[in-house]
Amino acid sequence: MPVFNAEKYLREAIDSIINQNYTDWELIIINDGSVDCSENIIESYTHTRLRYYKNDQNIGLIATLNRGIDLCNGEYIARMDADDIAEKDRFRIQIAFLEKNREYALCGSDAKIIDKNNVETGKILNLQTNDYLQINLLFSVPFIHPSITIRSEILKNNYFDSNFKHAEDYELWCRIANKHKVANISNFLLRYRWHSSNVSVINAEKQEEIKDRIICRELNNINLQPSEKELYLHKVTFLQFDSKSAIKKEAFHNYNELDSWFQKIITANRDFQRYNEAALISFLWSRWIVLCVSQKNYKKIFNPKFSSYKLPILSRTFKLLLFLRKKTKL
Repeated sequence: MPVFNAEKYLREAIDSIINQNYTDWELIIINDGSVDCSENIIESYTHTRLRYYKNDQNIGLIATLNRGIDLCNGEYIARMDADDIAEKDRFRIQIAFLEKNREYALCGSDAKIIDKNNVETGKILNLQTNDYLQINLLFSVPFIHPSITIRSEILKNNYFDSNFKHAEDYELWCRIANKHKVANISNFLLRYRWHSSNVSVINAEKQEEIKDRIICRELNNINLQPSEKELYLHKVTFLQFDSKSAIKKEAFHNYNELDSWFQKIITANRDFQRYNEAALISFLWSRWIVLCVSQKNYKKIFNPKFSSYKLPILSRTFKLLLFLRKKTKL
């Protein structure tokens, strides 16, 4: 748990770890040069499993996270932010999953969104299975960073990269997923606090630039180098759910170009076998339908050329659409 001027919510975050019903843990807290009362709050705790460290000066989130990785002693490392609240069964459920599924490197969870007054304002759902998460990472980050629990040996060989500041978690999950299976658990194991001081709020524009770099790198893994227009097309269906974007309010006309881009992805993947093809096609179908429906262009739904409807693909696509419908209603 990195801490920087977190006095307002820090005690709730610490208490949520102390109150876990899984008891074999240590809490590594690193104070990154706070000038508020954070240190006084931390030092008021006498719990024997709490380890407190202090940076000599403010070194930033990424360096603090990497220091924390080095300080961890357990078989698993769970991330936690100083303004969030972990549900009491978070560790028990995530560790049980990783113990049972040894081929998985990490797992995240769903989350309830809370405001500064702990009032629930929404929920975050993410895809769960490895096949879809691998594909989702090609477009956007499908994990909630402070919900992640990961095998220590893997994280200690994969530190956060300072070259991807503000999207360092996205870059790390991509790097790990290129070699390992990943998952989300369909339990609300975190109360995720959304407020004006969130990194994604303060640094939205810079974060988007870094995400574009990551997306282009992942596309390059299947030998695709998107043009500026193709990169826009690649992201456009995800912008339907992005509250920071106005694209859903704008008319979209580039269906033929999007169709061609999706065909490029499918063809490139056949050469490199990076993604499960049935999962990839159904994923792209679901994104295509989302766009058509959001634009009220229903006639376009059934006539793209990137792939014809086949019963197994149709079944997968329908399940994805049900998930997306549930996601947008929360």
